[in-house]
Amino acid sequence: MNEPTYRTRVVTSLARACSVVGLLALYACSDSAIVEDEPPASHAEPGMAFFHGSFDDAVAEAREQGKKVFLDVYTDWCGPCIVMQETVFPLPEVGEYFNARFVNYKLDAEDESIGGPEIAARYEVKAYPTYLILDNKGAEIGRATSGMSGDQFVALFSRMLGETESQFETIKARFDSGERSPEFVQEYLDAAIVDQSMGSDFDFQRFAELKKVAGDYFASRDHSVLVNETDARLITTYWDKTPRGDSLVEFVIDNYDEFVSVSSDAAMSQFVLGATWYAGLAAAELGDGSYEALLEELGEEPLSKAVAYDLARDPASVLDPVRMHSVFQMRDLVASENWGGVASEWARRIADAGATADARTYNGAARDLAGSPEAAHQALALEYYSKAYELDSSDALVAASYGAQLRRAGQDELAEQLMEEFRASLGDSAEDQRQLELFNRLNPQTSD
Repeated sequence: MNEPTYRTRVVTSLARACSVVGLLALYACSDSAIVEDEPPASHAEPGMAFFHGSFDDAVAEAREQGKKVFLDVYTDWCGPCIVMQETVFPLPEVGEYFNARFVNYKLDAEDESIGGPEIAARYEVKAYPTYLILDNKGAEIGRATSGMSGDQFVALFSRMLGETESQFETIKARFDSGERSPEFVQEYLDAAIVDQSMGSDFDFQRFAELKKVAGDYFASRDHSVLVNETDARLITTYWDKTPRGDSLVEFVIDNYDEFVSVSSDAAMSQFVLGATWYAGLAAAELGDGSYEALLEELGEEPLSKAVAYDLARDPASVLDPVRMHSVFQMRDLVASENWGGVASEWARRIADAGATADARTYNGAARDLAGSPEAAHQALALEYYSKAYELDSSDALVAASYGAQLRRAGQDELAEQLMEEFRASLGDSAEDQRQLELFNRLNPQTSD
């Protein structure tokens, strides 16, 4: 399960661009006449059949078929989302269960062309993936989060629909009573994946407790016995986002092919590349160039296999080593307070982007330069913030950042005017209200 983080802000504009490019590429490769006549839902897909029209049309289709709606809310950068779409949704047994009960719909929460942000905000989606059960009028019946196996996924929704009952409380009672054999702890942690996934709000405190149990379990076992389907799932669930350097992460990398054989290319590539991402980001914050060594290893086996799989899956993946380098390099320049380098590198990137440089690009450049004590860089930051706001005055992060820089420049009156204009521009839609909530959170001294 992924919640929006700093990484989200770094890759949001990229993710949006990638989703749009993907749609354009699909259209360009299709016969327009055939596209117009194509039925709204495809049943030729293996596993789960996903509706290919609009979200509202999917709800209408469910109403016509007398089914419920299964809504998968995802993002392009979310590792568990990718693994579910690559390995679980295509399973025949998963398709058999879901196709009989639901009209299935996938929603990229950041794709504005299909109303992703608005629909995600309407259902108050705060983490990815989020799975929603809706009635055939679009009202929420239940929700869950996180990645899991195909069997667990079916069991989860069978439980949510009241078709089966959970046995987790019995397992938990045994754990609470002190049972700690390795075989039982493995069973407990695996069952907890499903139990933890249910509900409207992900319980981060509960997950932290489970992660500690998992850490004790991994430490108690010789790593060589962890190369099996269940333990691979526990590792990718509870050790997700653990940086390179951790002994278990390094063991997985050293035995990459063996773990792929009991898991999947999707799960293991996301795990090891994610570990590199977090280690590289931490190294970049040291400002000593040490992140370069981590990126060099991505060109060597076995990590090169993970890179090859991920780029074959999505050439615009945010875990592309080239894109990682772009992020790490800028973090390194800022951390080392090489403000001249920051200014030069952002000027180069903006020039290379040309007309495609968007509001988040300028906002990112301004954010980095705003840390410089030099007046020239502060002025350039203000210029970039102004350009970002010109390109997208509806983005709460852009508006709040621009207002803060205006105040730093002593232009308080103009800052207040901008704040008022932004709030006045928002309507009553769920997405606008989400933007207002974010804006007020970023500007607590000016919120109502």
